[in-house]
Amino acid sequence: MALSALAPAIERSRRTVVKKSSQVVLKLVPELRPVPGQQATDRVFYGVISAVLIAGLLGLLGINILLGNDAVRIRELKLEAISINEQREEALREVAALSTSEALAEKAISLGMVPSGTPRFLDLSIPSELTQEKQAAKP
Repeated sequence: MALSALAPAIERSRRTVVKKSSQVVLKLVPELRPVPGQQATDRVFYGVISAVLIAGLLGLLGINILLGNDAVRIRELKLEAISINEQREEALREVAALSTSEALAEKAISLGMVPSGTPRFLDLSIPSELTQEKQAAKP
């Protein structure tokens, strides 16, 4: 008996609590109402959206231009690297051609060097006259 009698009162109190809490939440944000006699327009909203859109498109255009310039610079640097590598390879081939034994012999002859007739080898196991003199001079 008590529960059925209190059901409408609980429902009414629940509605008032929801209504009052929504009013409290809405009071946190100031009310924006048009001045009497004037109608609210969406021009400001559309203006802000348009400005953001234009700024975004200009930003993308700038980034695209910078990336294009960088791509051209990278291509130039790659071509320069290839050219430098080719020059290096050519220099290595010239050094290899000049350092062969035949080329060195021709260069030595052109400078006036004479080839050795018979080679002489030093034998350090046999005492020489100079080493015997040094040993005799020691006290």
